Amino acid sequence: MIVDSSRALRLVRSISKLRKIADMKNIENLLVLDQDFREELRGSECVVLIASAKASSLIQNKQQEKDEDDILFDGKVMYEEFAQNKELVKNRLVIVHFAERTENDWIPTGIDENRIFHVEDGKAPPKGTPTLTHLEYRLKKILLGDDFLY
Repeated sequence: MIVDSSRALRLVRSISKLRKIADMKNIENLLVLDQDFREELRGSECVVLIASAKASSLIQNKQQEKDEDDILFDGKVMYEEFAQNKELVKNRLVIVHFAERTENDWIPTGIDENRIFHVEDGKAPPKGTPTLTHLEYRLKKILLGDDFLY
């Protein structure tokens, strides 16, 4: 499972019980381990995209955010993979918005609206809230299939 964004850390903590069934990685982890982002994206059973205005812009414009040595966010690879890999979008992608969703937000064609979450007030939802419960359900369904017991 690939998760990205500085705010995502709180979300990962909120869904930490999923670590029992998923290896959670973010872009920083991939950089440290010198892993190929495109290959990890293609090979992940579940991809959680933390959406923001900046992320949407980078993806729409097929741009990269870089520091001196590393690509920190690869909108070009994401655009290509989400545009070409319909199975990824339909079966493995979940989008979480930490801000109010706007018409300028990039949403890949073919994604199920039930896999798009809006997190109120820009904070990870507290345990037991409907948003977090639904998000956990969707992630488990992707990772374990229809036969899991909730």
